[in-house]
Parts: sequence; structure tokens; C-alpha cells
Amino acid sequence: MIRELIEMFLLKKKDKDYDSYRDERIYIRVTKDEKDIIRKLAKCQCLDTSNFVRWLIFGKYLDDFIK
Repeated sequence: MIRELIEMFLLKKKDKDYDSYRDERIYIRVTKDEKDIIRKLAKCQCLDTSNFVRWLIFGKYLDDFIK
């Protein structure tokens, strides 16, 4: 499983164009307070919440996880 993640991440690390109508979405359940925190953190990074979560997972977590 970890090997598959690494291969997917390293092989597909190109600039991506996201089509908001055709791309897959993942819905997560958060409290109102958690949602506010995510929005504020995204604002600090000058990103919308969707791009912030994507950046957090693919830019930070996976980079640190793979290293």
C-alpha cells in the first residue's frame, strides 16, 4: 500500500488542471469549529479551502511521509 502511494505520488507529480464539474470530490464530516479553523488556515495560506486541503495532503503530508 505504501509503495503504491509513493509510485502514484512520484509518477503523477505534474501540474494538474482541476475541472470543478468533472473531478471527484471527497466529503468529510467536520464540526463548525473545525470548519472555521480550516477556513482561517486556508486564508493564511492565501488559498481557498479546497486547494488548502489538497495542498496540505499532497504538498505537506505525502512529502513528509515519503521522506
